[in-house]
Amino acid sequence: MKMKVALVIDHFDAGRGGAETYTRNLTRILVEKGHEVHIFANTFKEVPSGARIHQVPIVKFPRGLKVVSLALALEGRLRKEEFDVVQGFGATWAVDVHRPGGGSERAWFRAELESLGTKWSKVWRGLLLLASAKFLANLWLEGKIYRGGDLPLVIANSDMAARQIRSHYPSVNSRKLKVVMNPVDSVRFHPQNMERFRVKMRDELGISNEKILMLFAAHNFRLKGLGCLLEALERGIPPNYVLVVAGRGKPRRYASQLRKIAIPVIFVGALEGLERLMAASDILIHPTFYDPCANVVLEAMASGIPVITTMENGASQLVEHGSSGYILSTPRDTEKMREYILALEDPSERKKMGEAARKKVEPLTWEDHSRRLEEIYRESMELKGKRDTSFEMGKKEA
Repeated sequence: MKMKVALVIDHFDAGRGGAETYTRNLTRILVEKGHEVHIFANTFKEVPSGARIHQVPIVKFPRGLKVVSLALALEGRLRKEEFDVVQGFGATWAVDVHRPGGGSERAWFRAELESLGTKWSKVWRGLLLLASAKFLANLWLEGKIYRGGDLPLVIANSDMAARQIRSHYPSVNSRKLKVVMNPVDSVRFHPQNMERFRVKMRDELGISNEKILMLFAAHNFRLKGLGCLLEALERGIPPNYVLVVAGRGKPRRYASQLRKIAIPVIFVGALEGLERLMAASDILIHPTFYDPCANVVLEAMASGIPVITTMENGASQLVEHGSSGYILSTPRDTEKMREYILALEDPSERKKMGEAARKKVEPLTWEDHSRRLEEIYRESMELKGKRDTSFEMGKKEA
């Protein structure tokens, strides 16, 4: 059954982050499967061939009005044309299917404060956010989506993300909340890349093949736990280890910690071709304070690399502790983090764990993912026009 699908996002630009990259890949595969795909966004970059674009204007200042104006403009534009399904990524409430790729705004707020070092820095940051028009607008928009009388079907990308939505918005009908984990490109990220890229990539980085390369890859260094990782390394680490940090963060903020670490720490900036860096690595460390489902963890597992992450990462549900990696209860447990790093010093242990990790993510293909989405789209079409009377706003289901 071919469908006319509208995908709604503020910016259609894979360079901006995970949600945007996901939307581009979803557009491509839906077009390939013969669906008529329309993209509604304010800006566009590298739109897959066959998709139709609809530019939606916004009021750019102040930043809070930017969010609201986009949502209002989208609501008006979407009414002008009939679609079988409208899927949104947080830009508007006028959708049939909502996928909050960034998780819950309320959960992010708590994690953002927790990632700060001192009580006063948390208080100050909290006050700044609560005075931020953009944050308040995002919070309002999230509440309007989840507290509305006619809720869309909601796709959470992990069990953790689904629990947080139910916790913060108990009026959400659990039958309308679906868990569909992120897909991973297991061809692009593959253990065979080690034969293709490992030696050359290490030569470019100036790292010998005897070194154990730990990889940290993220853009928001603080929220993703780089400071905690460096604290773990401050506790002492053998000289055969090296840490590579990839992402757009600011290394100078960690200068005092870096002076206390005996092993090399190499900042490489934002890299294209992450699969090449994965191929050169032995361990991925992602001690995040908050991630609904970290793609970088899935990509490392697909590459055959053991991972160390936290319970605050939805992707951790795929990590079998002690078998395909290690899960920290909190990124602040730096002694335990160091213990897990040292446990992976043995190359045979890393190989065994990497193979187990690969097997866990192999089912997460784009083909299976898109098939599950098509099922949800069809369910949405069946529900369209029927008011959800199975719950009262603000009350849990009986």
